[in-house]
Amino acid sequence: MEERARFAGRELYAVILLALMNLFLFADQNLMAPNLTQIARDLGLDDVQRDVMLGGNISAVFWVLGSLITLGIGYLADLVPRKKLFIAVVIIGEIPCLLTGFARSYEQLFWLRALTGIGIGGAIPLTYSMIGDYFSHGNRASATAWIALAEGLGIAGGQLLAGFVGPEYGWRLPFIIVAVPNFFLCALMLFTVREPARGVTEESLKELIERGAVYTGRINWKEYLDLFRIRSNILVFLQGIPGTVPWGVFFIYLNDFYSQDKGYSVEAATLIVMLIGAAAILGGFIGGLIGNRVYNVNPKFLPLLCGGSTLAGIVPMAFLLNYPGSVGPADQNIAVPLGLGFITGFLVSVTGPNVKAMLLNVNTPETRGSIFSLFNLTDNLGKGFGPVIISFFIVRFGRLWAFNIANLFWVACGLVLLVMIWTFPRDEAALNETMTKRAGTMTRPEA
Repeated sequence: MEERARFAGRELYAVILLALMNLFLFADQNLMAPNLTQIARDLGLDDVQRDVMLGGNISAVFWVLGSLITLGIGYLADLVPRKKLFIAVVIIGEIPCLLTGFARSYEQLFWLRALTGIGIGGAIPLTYSMIGDYFSHGNRASATAWIALAEGLGIAGGQLLAGFVGPEYGWRLPFIIVAVPNFFLCALMLFTVREPARGVTEESLKELIERGAVYTGRINWKEYLDLFRIRSNILVFLQGIPGTVPWGVFFIYLNDFYSQDKGYSVEAATLIVMLIGAAAILGGFIGGLIGNRVYNVNPKFLPLLCGGSTLAGIVPMAFLLNYPGSVGPADQNIAVPLGLGFITGFLVSVTGPNVKAMLLNVNTPETRGSIFSLFNLTDNLGKGFGPVIISFFIVRFGRLWAFNIANLFWVACGLVLLVMIWTFPRDEAALNETMTKRAGTMTRPEA
């Protein structure tokens, strides 16, 4: 019992450290959004270039290039020790984030943001691969909820920082502030965290591994290709592309939209977007805890929760986008936009941690890094190409119509999630059967 308590303490410490490092990584994600116009003026760009070059092109390279490179990182995560690889990836991401604070041209900003995207993209498959070996099936939705909480706090905190520091001290300083802490946390992880044993939380393997047996499963090309034969994997990929388009668009443009097009101050617009972010944090966290409960009642209730909450979030977002603007500085009543933003952010963020838990529950320990790199790619295709597509509609039809189109992408996302009501329980049962067979072939330690 005493040894088990020490083990649990070490794992809890490792997860807390992982969460903190992800918090600072994700704080970088939306640092440009509150100050798009300021950045454009500083770099000599007009309003169209602001929307297309800063909001569209940089967003695309940040998400897509980073995701393509992290496909390799995800594959490596299933072959080599994950702790050191995670540290290396974080450093690769934080160095260009720090240097963004010294960018003096659009070209410099473009490539520094591209390199920063590698850090965020690479950290995701490594984080969730390790989470899968820290927590069992029945607790993974709660565990991913805690990681989602850290990521959400990072996104919201970074955007809040940029929204209030940027107008006073310039748009560059927030990049420096959020980059520095992870250099110290990387050193802490290097010297104080142990690598988790693969497969130790699988019910059929746990006792064998605790007695000294070693799980020898490793990724290979056959297993990699087999990932695409799991129906739940394919459906998660399909929902991710349309599902992330609205987030990619709204957290890039909505702040500037409310300040420049609807007549609110930058600070008021930042508060609206920040409340959406805060609601997303709360919705992701509470949604993960609820997901954990409904999963333990019946696994098919988990995708039902995800699909239903996503579809419900479309309505308040439509009202938020089409709400009348402020007539001037004296009319800054933002109570209604704040309420609509909170409801939207809460509802549509329920899906995030629960989808990740479903992926962990239908894939083997040696493929989880790879599956999360693929998941990250499809997610980031939506985040990256979404603003590019919507920037085209902005040029053709204006911002309001473009954003309403973006909101409708959640319809496709929600419907795909509902289909998983049938596929997820079957794929999870197939994984349990596979793990039971592998337990029978593992080398048992001598008594």
